[in-house]
Amino acid sequence: MILLIKSIEDLNIIKDLATLSFVYFKNDKCSVCDSLMPQILRLIDSWNEKFYVVDCYENPDIAAQNLVMTVPALKFFYAGQEVISMIRFVDLAKLQTEYERIKNIIA
Repeated sequence: MILLIKSIEDLNIIKDLATLSFVYFKNDKCSVCDSLMPQILRLIDSWNEKFYVVDCYENPDIAAQNLVMTVPALKFFYAGQEVISMIRFVDLAKLQTEYERIKNIIA
């Protein structure tokens, strides 16, 4: 399930959750973003986690606050902390490995 983030306040609430939060930063003019998003979504759906999307073109303030200067970018947040950041190059195999590592740590 894709949940759109439209404000900095919404993102701050999501960051503070005591669960892993996956936030994907993209824009509508990025073909790589469009082709990568379904692949990431399938992976995150298989983990039964929530997937949040920020459109950097519509919300440049949210992107800037999170130091996202280029897209695509995928960030994992847990309990108010950024635990993983993949910017420009999102390696799905590494994403799987990092997810499993983090789940083992927080479990």
